[in-house]
Amino acid sequence: MMTPPPEELICCYGAWQPGYNEMRHVTFVEGLPDVEQWTGAKRRLVILDDLMSETNDKVTQLFTKESHHRNLSVMYIVQNLFGENKEQRTISLNSHYLVVFKNPRDASQITHLAKQMYPGKLKYVQEAFKDATSMPHGYLLFDLRQETPDHLRLRTKLFPPEHPVVYLQK
Repeated sequence: MMTPPPEELICCYGAWQPGYNEMRHVTFVEGLPDVEQWTGAKRRLVILDDLMSETNDKVTQLFTKESHHRNLSVMYIVQNLFGENKEQRTISLNSHYLVVFKNPRDASQITHLAKQMYPGKLKYVQEAFKDATSMPHGYLLFDLRQETPDHLRLRTKLFPPEHPVVYLQK
């Protein structure tokens, strides 16, 4: 998925999880990282897990400015596509990928995202989402990079042994 692969994985967490003890070759940081210590010499993947309530200008800068100047890729794990503050909106608008899982509690989020991305084509996104998330842990990838052709924007099953699925508009 990442070419070239990162040289260092950094997981910034809000709550420690026992499973972290089994993850070798991952650096764990409680809370937000101090990016001043990182130069652009190393490719790093920074994962922000369970830090939605700490989203502020520092996180926005990490996404919009620091990631480019410090050779960082940032993964932001949240439970809500549409946060309540401007920083979360800025992060969402600057994301290259959105990976969306089924949330039975709030199915309207996918409809709102579909309205933003494909006005007038809600059924296309809703059907792709329904199919991609029909199995437990199923997901739909939204590829928002500038260089991605429009017909490759919605995908699932990206990792072996599964066979990739691309959702095409009818």
